[in-house]
Amino acid sequence: MPAFKPPGQCPNCGEWVPKGAVACDDCGACAKSGWKADADTYDGVDLPDDEDDFDYDDFVKREFGEDREGRPSLSKEQMWKIVAAILLAVMILGYLLSAR
Repeated sequence: MPAFKPPGQCPNCGEWVPKGAVACDDCGACAKSGWKADADTYDGVDLPDDEDDFDYDDFVKREFGEDREGRPSLSKEQMWKIVAAILLAVMILGYLLSAR
């Protein structure tokens, strides 16, 4: 059987592969994989196995270097008090500068 060259139906999944395509848009088969599904085209990519459990908290600690759960956060009431104090300070400063 001759090697597949687009355009034509993908020998792997049957979807149409347009002329000039280097891989099937549907299944990803390509000339390097031999246009077949059972080829190991992803060897060496270091993708996790389906059986591995992903620990998000551990990922955050490794990526960002801190535990984000232990940080204290401002309540809505505290935040609005800070905003009001800043607004009041700006208004007083504006009044004092305009009174000159």
